[in-house]
Amino acid sequence: METAYFVPWKGKNFRTTRALILSESAYSWTGADGKIYTPKVSHPNDSICWWIKNFENVPKRGYFISMNRALCGTETPTSLGMTEAWNEYAYTIFVQGTVGFGARIRPSKEQWEDAKRHFRALIEEIRPTRVIVTGKDMWNRHMEGCDGPHLSDDLQAYRLKDGSLVWCLAVPHPSNTKQGFRWELVGESIRKFRSEKLPLRD
Repeated sequence: METAYFVPWKGKNFRTTRALILSESAYSWTGADGKIYTPKVSHPNDSICWWIKNFENVPKRGYFISMNRALCGTETPTSLGMTEAWNEYAYTIFVQGTVGFGARIRPSKEQWEDAKRHFRALIEEIRPTRVIVTGKDMWNRHMEGCDGPHLSDDLQAYRLKDGSLVWCLAVPHPSNTKQGFRWELVGESIRKFRSEKLPLRD
């Protein structure tokens, strides 16, 4: 299998927390110079750093606006607060490469299938114990290969090759504030998920 396109962000405390945040996809966009830009392999890292730096200077909507609020537990997180919050996690993008131009483009069937293979390889490599899956459409697609315990529709586990369990929690997509994402509730769900005593093996 070819190498995944995106290189995950790994916060400095990830080795202790073993918590991974998974977003669905990335798209190409028009820059201020009028040129079209495509996400680089470093896009997970670039995105987190850019949003921490520019949180106060952009419209208050979108994926990272909502996630920063949820992770920090406040509507107006500081740069220090966001830095400390993301240092608790690894972060990556499920669908590899760009889905096309613009935020409303959906991944193709082939991209979804390719993404599942890469995700499975990723969790074998970095071995998280908790994964926050941000988006129910992605959840319904990637959990097709989930072969561990199912505690509920939104809480299930993968079983790694050595029998270790990787627990996954589904939350609404952070850009979908009209369809279920409330940063206060999602933040509470994430904190509860991280503190729950879940078995690490069957």
